[in-house]
Amino acid sequence: MSHILLAALTLLAPAPARAAGATTLVTGGDLHVGDGTVIKNAAVLIRDGKFAGVGGPELAGSAGGDVTRIDAAGKVLTPGLIAADNQLGLVEIDLEGSTHDDARATDHPVRAAYDASRAFHAESSLIQVAAVGGVTTAAVAPAGGLLSGQVAWVDLVHGDHRGALARAGVALDGNLGHSWGGSRASALAKLHEVLTDAQVFRGRKDAYERAQTRPFAAHALDLQALQPALAGQMPLTLTADRASDILAALDLAKEYKLRLVVVGGAEAWKVAGELAAAKVPVVLQPSRNLPSSFDALGARLDSAALLAAAGVPVVIAWLDDSHNIRNITQEAGLAVANGLPWDRALRAITLEPALAYGQGATHGSVAAGKVANLVIWDGDPLELSSRPTQVFVRGRAIPMVSRQTLLRDRYRELDKFVGNKSSSSARPRPDTGTASTTAAPPQK
Repeated sequence: MSHILLAALTLLAPAPARAAGATTLVTGGDLHVGDGTVIKNAAVLIRDGKFAGVGGPELAGSAGGDVTRIDAAGKVLTPGLIAADNQLGLVEIDLEGSTHDDARATDHPVRAAYDASRAFHAESSLIQVAAVGGVTTAAVAPAGGLLSGQVAWVDLVHGDHRGALARAGVALDGNLGHSWGGSRASALAKLHEVLTDAQVFRGRKDAYERAQTRPFAAHALDLQALQPALAGQMPLTLTADRASDILAALDLAKEYKLRLVVVGGAEAWKVAGELAAAKVPVVLQPSRNLPSSFDALGARLDSAALLAAAGVPVVIAWLDDSHNIRNITQEAGLAVANGLPWDRALRAITLEPALAYGQGATHGSVAAGKVANLVIWDGDPLELSSRPTQVFVRGRAIPMVSRQTLLRDRYRELDKFVGNKSSSSARPRPDTGTASTTAAPPQK
């Protein structure tokens, strides 16, 4: 076994849990709490996986002696970033079907009972890639169909199959537009039919079991899975880009008293007033500024700024794939470059996604009692040149290494792979384990 593979297996292996009562104190950095508050020379006390105290230098003096102290002077502290609407842990390799667990294999458009938490793979190499980039939590959503299934709220603890899941069923995911029936009108009519049947099913379960009801538009398990959304206990996250589809979603939410979240929202800025009045969050990717389809003809770079100015809760996400969800910092930076205030942009990747999915009581900001997901940055987290120097997930300082960092470090110094440095045609050779005598200094 090569030393690189051995290192990868060692560094990416599940880390042991922290001992009960373990306490960490982070001091000296500028803390951006997540709600717009900034604490200079902050102190953050972490105990048993939660924030036990948040304040200034006075907190550091009262923390006691049996504490692991981390000096963050000159650095920036933020809540752990939250990646909305992705398939992390459900899809590993796009072109390998056996690594896809993001959808239920059926032609039926209603798949509400599909629970993403049941398929989440805690040893996915993509988890650590995202975590060392500052992402500590993901809203893992299924894909496909009119109603795709239930969203899982996951903290990115690599390898912890029992502990990574924070909560199952935090939202019901779906799609508008041409998601079923060949037209958006057919899709909307089917959604109405299913929601109405779910309301009827709620009061007639016994009759259904005795085969004394009319046929329903979906399986009983799917109708049962819709009940929390109809009761307002979980949001319905609907992907919709065209302004008319977003208005249809607003009407649907009003009719059935649903907590709606719009995902995609390329043309949401056109109906920002109605979204703001209904207090409906919009999950968008600012770099999607070109019309990728006829539904997104109105896409623009400043849509986040326009929505925020109108009073719409804005969530910034990376919606293209699950391999690069750490790019949400770049997306937030693009939004700032196009008019969104910096503090609103940070909130859009921390507190706003937690609120949108109903998890604001435990995640999204640095506050006593919340889950201790914290990132220490070497600079402005929305600048491309900034990187996390340490990430805490549920109070544990994770190893700052991933498959990508191992590859980066292996090939950072190319001289050791060249057999004849004086020949321009020299070919790379396997690593023999012998250090190069002419190695270049590490790049920063």
